[in-house]
Amino acid sequence: MISLRPAADLPFDELLQLWNAAYAGYFVPLKFDEAMLQRHIRRSGIDLQRSVVGLVDGEPFGPSLAAFRDDRAWIGGFGVTEPFRRRGLATRLMEAHLAQLAGEGVAETWLEVIDVNPAREVYRRCGFAGTRRLMMFEGEPAPGPSAEDLDDGELARRHAALNPVRPAWRRDLPTLRDAIAIENAAAIGVDAAYAVAGLQGERLFVYDAAAADESAGRALLGALATRWPGLELRLVDQPDGSPLARACAAAGLANPLNQVEMVRRA
Repeated sequence: MISLRPAADLPFDELLQLWNAAYAGYFVPLKFDEAMLQRHIRRSGIDLQRSVVGLVDGEPFGPSLAAFRDDRAWIGGFGVTEPFRRRGLATRLMEAHLAQLAGEGVAETWLEVIDVNPAREVYRRCGFAGTRRLMMFEGEPAPGPSAEDLDDGELARRHAALNPVRPAWRRDLPTLRDAIAIENAAAIGVDAAYAVAGLQGERLFVYDAAAADESAGRALLGALATRWPGLELRLVDQPDGSPLARACAAAGLANPLNQVEMVRRA
């Protein structure tokens, strides 16, 4: 018998421990410290009161953290700790949380999952369907033209014009504005392209970027290298087949990981 508890009810240090235990042995390192988890919650818009923790006989076995925008939700942290794996609890936790979200009026629930992760089958059983592949690129492109700084209005205009399909959750405007306001990221533009990027350690992290065509994408990559010289960049959640994805491939950037975006509609 499982039960749900609002994630907000757990002391934050216990939630952190549960997060790290649920992601132990994951495909990419996701061991967080307190500041990292707080940053993830803030940037994604996660609501801990509407997020849940699954329990078996009162013992927490995994989190399902959810963020909200209008009538949409996004699962921004989900897993089961090692002692409780391979018992069907992931499916039961997700189904129970989805039922709660539907009762609150959520019309669509989104998530991303690494394409080789068997958890895709759990999500499929819970009614999620794949929508597109999202690619990661890493590397150091050759320098190119200089870019202009974009104000919020111009960023919003390019964001709407150059994303014919709704961007992935972490590339939507609320997250980008958070990065600019709090994390010292910058919005830049060149030709028919834009990017929001900033330093994370010794790497340039590109929070979002899009281009009208491959030529504009190549110019944007060059502008990023000129603005932040000598740094390897990381670009995530780039739709497969997009003009910028083609430009990244043509520039010889590595593609170490891909995700599948999935959605469940009520």
